[in-house]
Amino acid sequence: MRRLAIVAATVAAVVAGAAAVARAQAPGTEYSVVPAESSITYHLVHKLHHVEGTSHKVEGKARLLPDGKAQVMVRAPAASFDSGNVNRDAHMKEAVDAAKYPWVELKALADGLTPPSTFPTTQKKTFKAQLTFHGVQNVFDVPVEVTWDSPTKVHATTTFPISLDGYKVERPSLMFVKVDDELKLDAKIAFSR
Repeated sequence: MRRLAIVAATVAAVVAGAAAVARAQAPGTEYSVVPAESSITYHLVHKLHHVEGTSHKVEGKARLLPDGKAQVMVRAPAASFDSGNVNRDAHMKEAVDAAKYPWVELKALADGLTPPSTFPTTQKKTFKAQLTFHGVQNVFDVPVEVTWDSPTKVHATTTFPISLDGYKVERPSLMFVKVDDELKLDAKIAFSR
């Protein structure tokens, strides 16, 4: 009986050791979006007023590879942006064809992103991003401020403009005047592992 217990303990130790080695050799450290702490806001300008709509239904993942490369995918439902005006939001959902193109999705890559040795620490990086919106994909550089709160908690913030015409969105109009072509996006995303 004692030998059986020793064999079982040895097997358990070997399995635990193998699992630790597998984790150490994993292709990267994964982080998940914390929806309750994340938001994406759009800013739209018309001659008569400024409109903001915010989504808190953000989801996604980030992977930090051992060589310092970072891979990020973040998305939000196109229908989830709330400007505080139900009629305006219905019109925006129609303008961006939210039923046909249900997601606004950003995929991004960056080099040289490594966890710091002290916390909190902020790093500024430029990510090569691909934004898919209204069925159109465009690639551009995005400035991102990455704040490491701890080894397991990271906040990323960015602000960048996009062209509604560039995404083939029929710009909404008010009193026969269309909104500006530029739509500014602000993203505040929390990640944890």
